[in-house]
Amino acid sequence: MADQIQTPEQLAGVLNQLVERKVSDVYICAGKTIHVRTNGEVCPTSIVAPAEETLVTFLNQACETVIKGRITQTDIYPDGSVDGAVTCHKKRFRFNFYRVLDTESLRQTARIALRPLNDHVPAPDEIQLDARTVQTIEAFKQGLVLVCGKTGQGKSTTLAALLQHRADNFREHLITLEQPIEYVLKNGHSDISQREVGISVSTFACGLRAALRQNPDTILVGEIRDYETADIALRASESGHVVFGTLHTSNAAQSIERFVNLFPAAEQPGVWNVLSTSLKAILCQILVKGRDGGRVAAREILVTNDSVASYIKQKDLQGVRRAIESGYNDYGMQNWQKAAEILYRQGQIDGEIKKEIVALGT
Repeated sequence: MADQIQTPEQLAGVLNQLVERKVSDVYICAGKTIHVRTNGEVCPTSIVAPAEETLVTFLNQACETVIKGRITQTDIYPDGSVDGAVTCHKKRFRFNFYRVLDTESLRQTARIALRPLNDHVPAPDEIQLDARTVQTIEAFKQGLVLVCGKTGQGKSTTLAALLQHRADNFREHLITLEQPIEYVLKNGHSDISQREVGISVSTFACGLRAALRQNPDTILVGEIRDYETADIALRASESGHVVFGTLHTSNAAQSIERFVNLFPAAEQPGVWNVLSTSLKAILCQILVKGRDGGRVAAREILVTNDSVASYIKQKDLQGVRRAIESGYNDYGMQNWQKAAEILYRQGQIDGEIKKEIVALGT
């Protein structure tokens, strides 16, 4: 059996070694073999995690936030876990600390899921964001733009690329609300205020409400997951702000429906009407295995034109799907089938991955 990590310093060193191996996620359970995710697949390492006391000490020492020193107090957090960020030798990781049942001892034990945070904010073309899509989104002076996908599918990277490009090319005040801050943006020609939920503001909704008093042009809401946040975001998008937000959804039609369903039933008819004019674009994305063994981004793209607006107002999601299918040439829209065909034709994916992408639209 491999030697077990004994000190917080050793753990920090191991994490930095794993980053050099280009892992996307690290899974640590006290006293167990450390697992990592590379190119979408989870595999064990030869490294054994430290005991729980050492694991908690590491987090309490390296944690950047106001929860420093209180990592084990998961009972004060609604979902029984703790989110935050740690810094090891100038490399940042976001983490989630939680407890699970150890199937051998039958006792609760500590686990951490960590993700390395990239220092480099990519340009849109570095992450295969089509120039026409970027230009379309940058032309918006107000409205709601949703970037959607499951956890780990690159939403934060796409948003960082779009916002940094916007900051470099426009003179605006941008406010971001994130948990945690993943990419540190540079002002460029703009003025950027990055706020972290749990440190400088208590919730996304509170931060968004405050942002409206801070005279922003563009606002990023790291996650729209409740009625209050969705309501303020929608009102902000109506009142002269460009609002970027995320949802954990797989396609554009589902994203519209999920957003509406965050509201009470009595308010939903009005929300459909407001969305028909305020929703400007949806990018749904997934990272898939490329032919070269790396990861490739595939995206479904909706841009609200007159047809899409009319279908949303009528609550006709099938109509929205048809509009996406027919909107490639004039508006740069693409459904999952079109996205898969383009990547396959470019030689970036094989036939099996193409089928997986197409299935997202069903």
